[in-house]
Amino acid sequence: MKVFTLREARELLVKIKPIAEDIKLKKEELRNLYEGLSFQEDELEQMYLKTKIKEIEIQIKRHLARIEELGGVIKGIEPLLVDFLSEHNGRYIWLCWKEDEETIMYWHELSEGFAGRKPVEELEESEKLF
Repeated sequence: MKVFTLREARELLVKIKPIAEDIKLKKEELRNLYEGLSFQEDELEQMYLKTKIKEIEIQIKRHLARIEELGGVIKGIEPLLVDFLSEHNGRYIWLCWKEDEETIMYWHELSEGFAGRKPVEELEESEKLF
């Protein structure tokens, strides 16, 4: 697994954000299709909607796989959470990005999740001490 600096992860995010935006649109389309399916009584229309749902789910899975190929680690889908392995002061950490955030602004320990996020400024400040 690739280890990223904050700068490298932010540069990679430029490639990931358009993929994430398409995932967001496809998730909304899925919600609409599932809602339509719940009200649909016509069997032929139900088959069409189910086929469409499967197609979109496959597209989302391909997008998620592409993010992981680039080096991101998918930590959640609703909302989309992507972590990037990094190293700080001799230990591994996660740089953390959530869909709709402008850039990577948070990090957390490997053993912590989303709730343990801390501002990346803490990392930058601690590096100034050395």
